[in-house]
Amino acid sequence: MSGKVYPLHGNQRAAVDPRECVWLSASAGTGKTQVLSARVLRLLLQPDTDPSQILCLTFTKAGAAEMAVRVNDVLARWVRMDAAALAGELKAIGAPFDPETQARARTLFASVLDTPGGGLRIDTIHAFAQWLLATFPEEARIVPGSRPMEDRERELLSHDVLADMLLAAEREGDTATLDAIARLSREKGPDGVRTWLMRCAGASELWFGPGSWQPPMRPRVNRLLGLEADARPEDAARLCADESFDVAALRECLAQYREWKGKTGAAAVEAIDGWLEGDGSMRAAGIEALAEALFFKNGNPKLPKSADPAFSGASARAGECIAKVREFLGLLALAENIAPLLELGRKFALLWEEAKAREGLVDFDDQIRRAADLLGRADMAAWIRYKLDRRFDHILIDEAQDTNAEQWAIVFALIDDFFSGEGAHDGKLRTIFTVGDYKQAIFRFQGTSPENFEAARNRVKREMEAAAKAAEDTSKAAGMLFSEVPIRRLQEYGLGHSFRTGQPVLDFVDRAIEAVGFAELGLGQPSDPHIGEARAGLVTLWQPVTGEALDGEDDEGEEGWLSRHDRQMADRIARQVGRWLDDGFPLVKDKDNPRNAGPGDIMVLVRKRKELAGLIVARLHAAGVPVAGVDRLRLGAPLGVKDLMAALRFAAQPLDDLNFANLLVSPLGGWSQEDLLEHGYRRPGIRLWTHLRASREPLVVETLERLGALLARADFELPQALVHWILVGPWQGRRRLVARLGSEVNDPIDELLNAAHAYAAAYPASLQGFIRWFDAGEGELKREAGEGGDLVRVMTAHGSKGLQAPIVILADATGTPPSGGALTLVEPVPRGDTGRSVPIPGLPKNQRLGPIAAAHEAAMAEEMREHWRLLYVAMTRAEEALFIGGSLGPREKGEPHADSWYARLRPLFEGDGLADDLWGARWELGTPAPRLPVEDPADRAAERTLPDWATKPVGPEPRPPRPLAPSSAGEDTGADPPLPPEMLREAALRGTLTHKLLERLPAVPVEEREQVGREWLERQGQGLSADVRREVLASALAVMADPAFAHVFASDALAEVPLAAIVEGQVVAGTADRLLVEPDRVAVVDFKTARRPPETLEQVPSSTVRQMAAYAAALAQIYPGREIAAAVLYTQAPRLIAIPAEVLAAQKAALSTAQESFGRPPVEPADRGPK
Repeated sequence: MSGKVYPLHGNQRAAVDPRECVWLSASAGTGKTQVLSARVLRLLLQPDTDPSQILCLTFTKAGAAEMAVRVNDVLARWVRMDAAALAGELKAIGAPFDPETQARARTLFASVLDTPGGGLRIDTIHAFAQWLLATFPEEARIVPGSRPMEDRERELLSHDVLADMLLAAEREGDTATLDAIARLSREKGPDGVRTWLMRCAGASELWFGPGSWQPPMRPRVNRLLGLEADARPEDAARLCADESFDVAALRECLAQYREWKGKTGAAAVEAIDGWLEGDGSMRAAGIEALAEALFFKNGNPKLPKSADPAFSGASARAGECIAKVREFLGLLALAENIAPLLELGRKFALLWEEAKAREGLVDFDDQIRRAADLLGRADMAAWIRYKLDRRFDHILIDEAQDTNAEQWAIVFALIDDFFSGEGAHDGKLRTIFTVGDYKQAIFRFQGTSPENFEAARNRVKREMEAAAKAAEDTSKAAGMLFSEVPIRRLQEYGLGHSFRTGQPVLDFVDRAIEAVGFAELGLGQPSDPHIGEARAGLVTLWQPVTGEALDGEDDEGEEGWLSRHDRQMADRIARQVGRWLDDGFPLVKDKDNPRNAGPGDIMVLVRKRKELAGLIVARLHAAGVPVAGVDRLRLGAPLGVKDLMAALRFAAQPLDDLNFANLLVSPLGGWSQEDLLEHGYRRPGIRLWTHLRASREPLVVETLERLGALLARADFELPQALVHWILVGPWQGRRRLVARLGSEVNDPIDELLNAAHAYAAAYPASLQGFIRWFDAGEGELKREAGEGGDLVRVMTAHGSKGLQAPIVILADATGTPPSGGALTLVEPVPRGDTGRSVPIPGLPKNQRLGPIAAAHEAAMAEEMREHWRLLYVAMTRAEEALFIGGSLGPREKGEPHADSWYARLRPLFEGDGLADDLWGARWELGTPAPRLPVEDPADRAAERTLPDWATKPVGPEPRPPRPLAPSSAGEDTGADPPLPPEMLREAALRGTLTHKLLERLPAVPVEEREQVGREWLERQGQGLSADVRREVLASALAVMADPAFAHVFASDALAEVPLAAIVEGQVVAGTADRLLVEPDRVAVVDFKTARRPPETLEQVPSSTVRQMAAYAAALAQIYPGREIAAAVLYTQAPRLIAIPAEVLAAQKAALSTAQESFGRPPVEPADRGPK
């Protein structure tokens, strides 16, 4: 369980000493979370430590939650634990276990709960920054009430800011802005424009503060590229002058070319002579022609076979001079291109900051930057500590290798006076505890760098050593033997014993690190060998899948757009997992209870979140293997969400043919592709919706009726209500989607509902607005680590950080390494530790010159180091078995890339491998666990037999107080024969209009009723012919004129009266057409418009009788003690049929027992005034 305390040994026990500052390097699986939790417990046990003085910073929300649960569970158990057990747990973490310490341990849970804020502050660095800014908005210079920006808000706001910038540029005639955007759009596309602008918006240190970049930027860009600030193309002439250019080398080449009898030699002689005769400007203009004459495109010199040996040296010297001129001109061209883009980026960044302030939004980068700035000012930091009335004296940092430079700035601001100044001399013990692992630094794409980890360690170590030396010097100067200030130095420990993984797997990990090279991982020295659990372990290499066409494989099917080799790889993984589950795969981590693997014991890892992950999930699902789905995906990507959004788009715009067709063939529409072809084929220019509305085919009519119900709600329902109706209403959308797509569609559906609720909370209700908001940024659906259950997990190697599984599959180990990310150049800053990072747009290879080429090479080298560190993380997720595989597409030509994981690991496996009917061949290392008996499927089925209570009828469930509408108390079983759809619609409209006339006309003077009724019908009954309208009016007037119905339409009778009461435990709610309330009697009348009205009570449909019984029962609760009379008025005859009390009572018996009045009566005789 999460609150279990494990005994600590060796460096683990030394690292939790609360008196020391510790820098801990913990390899994968060595129990760092347990050590971190024990460190917090040891600090809390210190008599002079208050829980409010402890701050724990983690990299992920899941890590923060796990740590908080561990600590709180332990503290809660300590409260009620007996003395012997408590002493044992205190001893296990190296704490004193005397009675005084035990007494304090029992009070810690309450102390933590009483801490301001509700407990220990265990946060991600972003959450801490957010809390800090929310507490001090004015000091941080943000608008009070500002909130973190969500991804969709970021996307929408960036769209709006760009649109505003374009409109302003057009309005003001800003051709520079328009030209820069046009050029960028041509080169990078519309998405590339926003990507570049958002990169510039993120480089806020460039545009704000001292030394910020201001237009014109060309001089500054020149210096950034290593040129003079005022460099111009004309300056190339100086590089071509005899004083700068090695003309002697060029003349040596000329002499050799003169002896070369051929076209190439002659061309070279002509080019060199012409170039030497020109002045500097002419030489600069002809540098490309000179290079083409002397060198091939690959850079090799053109030289005759009989060339003098000295020719190579002369050619190389001339080539260096040519390259210098070409690079100068190339850098000038780059500066000319980059400067306008940076000016465009600055303009957007300023507008972006204004927009965020206007909307009260703060993005993640703002949180870190502003929090660091807030704490970095000495006067402000002291003020903040005073206002908070708390001081963090103990800082703990988890996953420190993934903390970037700005985040470290926050940490250093918090520990600024730990070791010097007032903080070091006030008698308080202050500590920092940091745990991380350089080998697991894999989040460079989020701005982290393991070099920051090393730099932070060196800084803390340096400051502590300086503080210790200062204390010693002070003591010596005062003639004291011992210093009054405790002298402490940073304690550095390593954890190398893995409690997760078997030794055979770790032996393979050590060999893999050796094969890759410790320097390739970015390590300064070889890492210590891994020590694991002494148990069986297996590492298997599968032969790569080559993607050759198989019999019966269809490249034109629904998955034809996916690469064949990925499809085959996913298929083989699914078959392999199925075999393990059917045949048994032994697991022996629990030595006392070995068992065969289940679905939850298997983790499939991919390097990138591409099609392969989704294919693996689909193949596992098709094979009947329980699978959790991918760990993270875009909310708009799952098919279930696409189908629901297609329904919403249809509701907003039914004339979108493509979307409508998508909806029809989705599970929500229920059509097949053949149905769409059969019913949707039409002449050009006719909308699909229009075409289908003219059809009378049963399938089309039924579909359009369902779609019509959706359209009828679209203008009145909130987006979230509309999605809910589609899912659980008449469409039964969730049931249909799960039936087609599997249970894994439920999570994305729920997240779509959450997104709709989030939109409703922040924006005005609008279906079109929700669609635009959703499309702006699809959000990300992340499955947390504990949500897998007994299911196969499919995730990226990055997402697996902190997780483990007995069996791990590396599914795309043959993949090519990364090709580098966004480029930046660093501008040196006077008197600054680090320079400013200047974004550089992506450039083709031939344009990467000078500093840009060097920056690209450095970035590629770091990408490769992270590529190998990611391999380390992936391998160390395995507890007992590691399987390595991959597939090869046409580009690989049968061989994986030399720097792929597969290629580097393949030499570790010797021999030709073992024959394998699924993979062709496999290679194995380690010791497999002994096989265990496999349960017979019948036995497993018997174990899964449901208990009796699960299959027995539960019986009538107590009815919740949900309203029962009397008008829907049952199906109408009257004698009216079925009608065609168009006649049904007409009949329904006739009935509605008749009801409305009988509701409205009684209040109109008798002589005016016909005129008023005719005018009203002309407005409201346009769907009926004039003859039908006359029939409706005549019927209504005849009813009101009949003396037999005078009491129904008397002036004191009420029309359209809402009723509600709880009758026999059931809420009854409805609207009575006419209600007459008298002191001792209440009469209710309901209108019916049947074309063939019954002549006797016995012919009245039972559903109508049940309806009137429900009305009568409700009225009996509302008006207790009065006689209740009920009747039905058939307007077609007209005929009034009373329902006797005994008939009503017989229907009421179907209701259950309890009775309760529901509200006050709708009206009393006294409320109506004089009659």
